Amino acid sequence: MKFLKLASFVIALGLFASCAKNDSGLNSGVAFQLKAIVSPVQGANITWTAGTASVSYVKFEAKKSDSTKIEIKSDANVQVDLFAPVNMAVVNLVAGVYKKVEFKIQLAPTSTKSALRLEGTYTAAGVSTPIVFEVGSALEIKSEKDSVTISGSTNYTAVTSFKFELLTQGVTENDLKIADRTSGKIVISPSTNAALYAKFLANLAKVQEVDFHH
Repeated sequence: MKFLKLASFVIALGLFASCAKNDSGLNSGVAFQLKAIVSPVQGANITWTAGTASVSYVKFEAKKSDSTKIEIKSDANVQVDLFAPVNMAVVNLVAGVYKKVEFKIQLAPTSTKSALRLEGTYTAAGVSTPIVFEVGSALEIKSEKDSVTISGSTNYTAVTSFKFELLTQGVTENDLKIADRTSGKIVISPSTNAALYAKFLANLAKVQEVDFHH
C-alpha cells in the first residue's frame, strides 16, 4: 500500500512538472532595436549619415496588474548600425498586462569601439564641415510606454527611436561656428569641444520614443 501511495505521488509530481514546462512555453519574446531618426539642428544644418552603438545589454522594467514590479535583463554585447536596425537582444515575458513600462538599452565602450559614434556634415553659409560625436563612457538610452499587453506565444519588437532632434536641443548655430576644428573636422568628445559634448550628453538622457508591435 505504501508503495502504491509513493508511486501515485511520483506520477502526480511528474504531471505537475509537465504542466509547468508547458506553461513556460507560452512565454513571448520581445526583441529590442535601436533606430536613428534624423532631423536638422536649429539655425544650422547637421546631416548625420552614419552611426554605431556598442550595446552591452537591454532591460525591460514594468509593473504587472497586481502592482508587482519586474525587471528583466538580457545581455547583448553587440555593435549595431543605427541606420540599419537589427534585433540586439530578446527579453522573454509571460502573458499579461504590463504598466509603466520602460525599455532600457545600455551602451558601453569596448576595447576597440566607443559606446556611441555619430558621423555627419555641418553646413553653414554654403560651407560643409565633417562632424563627429563620440561617447567614450557608458550611457543608457530609455524609452517608455504607459502599458503593453503580452499574449502567449506571440513575439514582439520594441523599436526605440533615437531622435537626433533631441540630441541637438539647446545647441545653437553659433555653438557650431565657434567649435574647435581638428584637421578641418568638428570633433565633439570628452576632450574636444567639451561644452558641446556636455550639451549632447545631457540630451541623451532624455526619454526617447518606442514603437511596440508584433
